[in-house]
Amino acid sequence: MQDIAPQPQPDRDELLIRVCAAGVTPTELLWYPTLHTKFGKTRSGAIPGHEFSGVVAATGEDVGSLELGQEVFGMNDWFSDGAMSEYCVTPALAVAPKPRRLSTPR
Repeated sequence: MQDIAPQPQPDRDELLIRVCAAGVTPTELLWYPTLHTKFGKTRSGAIPGHEFSGVVAATGEDVGSLELGQEVFGMNDWFSDGAMSEYCVTPALAVAPKPRRLSTPR
């Protein structure tokens, strides 16, 4: 039986992104933030990949002008689960609107 990670929820200043594309650096599975929380506790089963493009699926408070359904790209926090999942959470300041001239994710 395969474990399924629960869908993350955005806090203040964060966005929930429905991921359409993601990048992963092979060595990130060895990086300190992949193996530890922000507070130094050991963690296992981290989801890799921190570069993404996708659609804003939910917002926390104080996310500026970013809106539900908006196409975006960015990076999420190194200590959070990554973007090699259907959804990821990211600080709103780490996201930019997708330029209109680029194709729409399918």
